[in-house]
Amino acid sequence: MKRKVANVSVSAAIGGLLVLAAVQTAFADEDLTKRVNDPNQWATQTGGYNSQHNSTLDQINKNNVKNVKAAWSFSTGVLHGHEGAPLVIGDMMYIHSAFPNNTFAVNLNDPGKIVWSHKPKQDASTKAVMCCDIVDRGVAYGAGQIVKKQADGHLLALDAKTGKVNWKVELCDPKVGMTFTQAPYVVKDTVLIGCSGAELGVRGAVNAVDLKTGALKWRAFATGPDSEIRLAKKLQ
Repeated sequence: MKRKVANVSVSAAIGGLLVLAAVQTAFADEDLTKRVNDPNQWATQTGGYNSQHNSTLDQINKNNVKNVKAAWSFSTGVLHGHEGAPLVIGDMMYIHSAFPNNTFAVNLNDPGKIVWSHKPKQDASTKAVMCCDIVDRGVAYGAGQIVKKQADGHLLALDAKTGKVNWKVELCDPKVGMTFTQAPYVVKDTVLIGCSGAELGVRGAVNAVDLKTGALKWRAFATGPDSEIRLAKKLQ
């Protein structure tokens, strides 16, 4: 199913997402919490809700790191910025590419075989309004889904086992300078994301989307009246 939020101005909302990065794992859904706390998995882009980017595994240490060598490699076939980490959920690794934002599922027990792939078709004109290369900063996981975005302003949820599109929603419009580059951020039953484009005068906002349905829950702009930046009440 597909939803569209028409003609909305949303922009880079990294600041708002960084504030939310400090939340505890108790705010995540039970499955995601379990995976975040398992050092053998990598269920979020930053490794956990503390955003440390560090693993607690100790098999590799300062004494044996000199012996580390590549076991296998995988090419997405896209020669542009890959700025996010692959996710590891159970025995599966989920890999993303820069525009056109392809996603691959690889079984780590048989890394030579692609279990499924999602390769969206996008208008090439989107690349013209993307700042600083046509990068992709990663995908997210939650409720048995891989949540990804496309540069053309679409947010999608793919079944983690099959790659089937569960829902798709349009949140920003490249025609007015808005694109998607950052990774979605899953908290409990909500996906948080903002569109890039501040360098083109786009008005920034954080969008909250229902993880299970793709419905827009709320949007908070960076500037504007209290009702649009979602202040509970005016400061005295």
